[in-house]
Amino acid sequence: MKTLVNKTTLGIGIFTILSGSILLVTDQLKSATSVMDHSGHDMSHDEMMKVDGSFNPTPVTIEVIKPELLQAKVKYTGSIQPYQVVTVYPRVAGQLTNYSVYPGDRITTGQILAQISASELLTEVSQAQAETDTMRTALEISRIETLEQKNKIQEITADLNYLQKRLDRFALLVREGAIAQDDYDIVESQLQAKQAELSAAKVKLVSLEAKVVNDQAKIQQAKAKTATARIMSSYTQIKAPINGIVQERMVDPGVVVQPGMGILKIGDYQRLRLQANIAQSDAVKIGSGSAIIAKIPGTNLTINGNITSIFPQTNNQTRTVTVEAIVNNPGNKLKSGQFIEMELITQNQPNALTVPNSALITFQDQPAVWIVQGETAVRKPVELGIRNGDRAQITQGIEPGTAIITAGYHKLIENSPIKVVNLPEKSLTSAQQKSQNHTVIKLASSPEVKIGDAEFIFEVIDSKNQQSLDIKEIEIKATMPMKNMAPMTAKVEIKPEPKPGRFKAETFLGMKGEWVISVNIKDSNYQAKKDFKILVK
Repeated sequence: MKTLVNKTTLGIGIFTILSGSILLVTDQLKSATSVMDHSGHDMSHDEMMKVDGSFNPTPVTIEVIKPELLQAKVKYTGSIQPYQVVTVYPRVAGQLTNYSVYPGDRITTGQILAQISASELLTEVSQAQAETDTMRTALEISRIETLEQKNKIQEITADLNYLQKRLDRFALLVREGAIAQDDYDIVESQLQAKQAELSAAKVKLVSLEAKVVNDQAKIQQAKAKTATARIMSSYTQIKAPINGIVQERMVDPGVVVQPGMGILKIGDYQRLRLQANIAQSDAVKIGSGSAIIAKIPGTNLTINGNITSIFPQTNNQTRTVTVEAIVNNPGNKLKSGQFIEMELITQNQPNALTVPNSALITFQDQPAVWIVQGETAVRKPVELGIRNGDRAQITQGIEPGTAIITAGYHKLIENSPIKVVNLPEKSLTSAQQKSQNHTVIKLASSPEVKIGDAEFIFEVIDSKNQQSLDIKEIEIKATMPMKNMAPMTAKVEIKPEPKPGRFKAETFLGMKGEWVISVNIKDSNYQAKKDFKILVK
């Protein structure tokens, strides 16, 4: 009996446990199928309607544009060439010796690069020197003979003067009959003989002086021959004509070389020639003096320079033109044949308004950008100017200080709410104020209307002088925010008022509650956007 009671009690306990478990599972299933908020609590339908799920702001990044220098560039691959390559030639024949320089060696002007063995050149120097010495001796003898002849002429002249005086005395004595005529005739014949001797002496002096001049000329010839021989002998030392780096050895030591046979190439790397082949369409946009930026792949080295020459001939196969910029070699780090990335600046545009190329979109086959107005995004058509690889110039459509959406715009629609994630709110507000040029939108009619047809008057003024602004393009939208679903919209008809800057907006508001009238100025000279809350009763 006791056993039966225990079994009954055990059965009741098991039943109770199973019933409790079933109730617990049922309660959990009910909770899982109910609508819950983010905290895990049950949510009613009204509470669910208050969740702002579908209209969370889209995160975007922006850039506030400002005037800056824009350089239109084209990029080509080029190469580095030394400023000049000099081939060293021997000037005399002989065997090449002491040839100890190798490619890569740095050399300086005047450095001995090699020696030429040519002993016959030394012999020619000795012969020329000996001939010069002989000519000097001959010249000295001629000068002595000339001096002696001049002395002899002086003696003859003295004797001639004496005989002339004696002849004059004998002529007087003959007239007085003191002496015979024969004595006079003897003195006269002596005078005539001396005159003939003087003439012959002068002729010989002229000959001797001519011989001196001739000997002097021969000495000059001998000196020139000696100098030439010495110069030719000096050519046996082959010296570097420039500072540079040895590029190539063209012959081996021991070879008998001849004048005109290249033996060595030296490159001048203190300056370099940066060369690139560019398309004809780009060549017409540049000229001598155009700026270039050269980058060496694999390094952080950047070289700025200018085009120094444009080759006059186009390659018939590639239809390209070679351009060249001569630049300094910083630290002599660059070598011939290295590849470079050359950017050629084809146009400079100062104070240009530019946007990243990634921010440009196409809308109705026209370029456009997304801009920030208030807390929403607005699509803005623009006109483009010059472009480079990263940015594009905007010539019309936006003003300095406009906040351009650069990323996150792919899912945007007109007037989508946005959240800027890369710029502090104060900076964005300041930029928007600058871009709006003190443009203010005012509601000139009542913010409360009855359900049904409604009219609103809006006025656009300058906040500085309170004057009305002549606006050409304006957009007005009427929406009623709906939680967790798309807002209700109403068609708006815009009618300009006679007074500039005033517009009438006619619409039909078919539901009571709070509506939002969004006014967006899209004028090229003025930009502003404002939302007005309207209570419909």
